[in-house]
Amino acid sequence: MIKGKKYIRSIEKYVKSIDGNFKLGLKITSENKEQIEGIGFPVLEPGQAMFPPIVGRFTRYNIEGKENIRKDLPKETIYISMYSTRREFRGRDKTEEVTDFVDIPRKVYKKELEPGTGFEIVLEERDDELYLLINKTFNKEIDLELATVGANIILELVGKCEIFTESLDSYYKPNRLKRYNWIFLESNGLPWEKRKQHFKEIVESSKKSKQMVIWERLETIAEYKPDFEAIGQNGFSGYVVFGFEKKDIYVFESATLGNATYVVKGDWENVSKMSKAEIIQNNLHEWRLIHRNDWKGKVKEVLG
Repeated sequence: MIKGKKYIRSIEKYVKSIDGNFKLGLKITSENKEQIEGIGFPVLEPGQAMFPPIVGRFTRYNIEGKENIRKDLPKETIYISMYSTRREFRGRDKTEEVTDFVDIPRKVYKKELEPGTGFEIVLEERDDELYLLINKTFNKEIDLELATVGANIILELVGKCEIFTESLDSYYKPNRLKRYNWIFLESNGLPWEKRKQHFKEIVESSKKSKQMVIWERLETIAEYKPDFEAIGQNGFSGYVVFGFEKKDIYVFESATLGNATYVVKGDWENVSKMSKAEIIQNNLHEWRLIHRNDWKGKVKEVLG
């Protein structure tokens, strides 16, 4: 869900995990029903469609488009009509007061009208749930600009926007891509200095004297450019996993000093659902790298 923003500059980062088509809107709940009723639908029932009311710049652009000033072209003459009162000569030193419109010429740059997106908003139903949607299916590869406008229209109307599949399953959940015993972080393309903020709470839960060592271990593994990173919860609380999918290697690192680094190969998704005890007892890890002086060398042997 996109929330906490008045608008977004681009929808691209929100649709990274999407293959193909998606829809934009919001599931109607008891919490937002009154707000959505205020948009102007006669009744909240499936099959309703309308152009969204103009409440901001994106809903205005949707209906009215915008004018682009062409400073690359010569100025043109336009005439502006103004209501004017003046005295006109009537001969033999007589004048008469006249009030009417006069056209005043001005030189201005040419303006070209860019058509608006013209999106309608609609109410659709699935499994007895009602949804407010932009009446268009977007494609990740060709519709990012249009989809950005669509998301901003929903944000202007109700302050939140969800991304759905064509069958109205939710695509995007903040800060996670899957949910097992792990919170999967959206870290693709981000430098380590930004990604490391995700791990701050885990590291700072340890003693201050140990935090530098923990940071060094996390940064050492991150240098090998994992495909994803995740933070453990429940039985894996305090653990981080780094996934190297091309090598089919998944590194479990603990924020607790004295423990080892566990490296798993193969069926990551099934292993990720197990407890730490099950992994160790069933010997499901490929390598167990003890936290000693030669730890960095061992990591290099596995990941290098």
